[in-house]
Amino acid sequence: MTNRKDRTILDNWKTTGELANFILAQEGLQSLEDWGGKEVVREILPENYQANFDMVQPELVDTILQEKNRRSASAFVNNIMDYVDWANQQLDAGKLACYHYFPISVEIMLAMGVVPLCYEVLCGLTSALYINGAEEGVDRIEADGYPDHLCSTQKGTAGFLLMGVTPKPDLLIKTSTPCDASNKLYEWTAHKFKVPLITLETPYYRNERGLNYMLTEIKGMIKELEKITGTALSEEKLRAHCRIGNEATEYILKLQELKKRIPCPDTGWHRPADTIFMTQIGTPMGARYFKELYEEVKERADKGLGVIPEGKKEKRAVYGYTWEAYDLPLFHWLEEEHGVTYIADTLTYLSPDVGLVDKTNMETMLRGIAWRTMQMPMGRQSMGFSDVWINDFVHLVKAYKADALILGGHVSCKHYWALNKLLSDKVKEETGVPSLRFEMDMFDKRFTPPAELRRIMDEFFTTL
Repeated sequence: MTNRKDRTILDNWKTTGELANFILAQEGLQSLEDWGGKEVVREILPENYQANFDMVQPELVDTILQEKNRRSASAFVNNIMDYVDWANQQLDAGKLACYHYFPISVEIMLAMGVVPLCYEVLCGLTSALYINGAEEGVDRIEADGYPDHLCSTQKGTAGFLLMGVTPKPDLLIKTSTPCDASNKLYEWTAHKFKVPLITLETPYYRNERGLNYMLTEIKGMIKELEKITGTALSEEKLRAHCRIGNEATEYILKLQELKKRIPCPDTGWHRPADTIFMTQIGTPMGARYFKELYEEVKERADKGLGVIPEGKKEKRAVYGYTWEAYDLPLFHWLEEEHGVTYIADTLTYLSPDVGLVDKTNMETMLRGIAWRTMQMPMGRQSMGFSDVWINDFVHLVKAYKADALILGGHVSCKHYWALNKLLSDKVKEETGVPSLRFEMDMFDKRFTPPAELRRIMDEFFTTL
């Protein structure tokens, strides 16, 4: 059974959610400066929240206090708290902690009674919330000799595991693509903690043959899980989670349609949160988050409302790769300063042809899950020909009537750096839309600090 002290990060998330709800409930509080600054606000907090408040990014507090961001912030923190409560209950009951790669649909894990913990979310969410982000974890694993040029997405979590502040894994599940860096740290984790690693080879082609291959891999994963857990996969339990997963998928696809409206009715600050809950498709928390988000965005869309200040001309941006997790306030700043709405990216876009899982029988459900695994964000774009990635973003720029393609390049993503010029050139050729290309690290602000991000964006959007 996982020791309670190994859940510091999960418990921090829970306390941060409670803290956020307490702050959001303060009447008239629109920013920390409204009440005299961070130190004054700290004094009104219950004592058990003060240490956590000191950890949280002050700019993030100001961001969620904006009227247009409050409902999405509440949906975010409440569903994170519910997830932590559920995970802790399951771990206390002796359920196995299963660390998994983010582009894997988790209905099978849920149906088999293991606790899915997304390896990448542990780093990403910590980076998004706190002043020091995931940097201590990154530094810890690098001090053990892991190369500094490889992916912080797993390095943060690996360091946290060494520090004993996140649950130890009982097993791991990993698709073998898209990158060698992630494969290596999953292998390191399995070796370090002497736990099994289940790998799924993902097909290069998205045709019937490729789907049949993926289905075979999914069935192999189930056999391995049944050996490890001593539990057979229940068709009824799987059907229940597929129903919930379909509900989440429907809301994601409907949200994507709403964001085609001009002006865009959705705020951009929560885009990394969307990615987090996409790793929880199949959980009630994932479905509820997207339902609550959809209801808010639809309400604005029905009124013809956007999210940029009155009098500013909207500039619509699509991120051709990924967001900066460590600076959620950046996306609110872009709306307020430059009228830029952030509509889609590689880690939140779900292709409409993903469809819904057919719940008729075990075979149809597994086939639907296999297909979704092939279509999950980033997995879809980087597991095969570069044409998939390029064509997706030519389509998105056109469909969302984007004015700019933002290409923030995560330092360790070799597949991205091999592709981004081809992508920007094709988008320019097909649509005339310009691209901004720059280097950053998704989870480590030391590469491209928030002030530098704003300088880069200022220069680009001022001249656009």
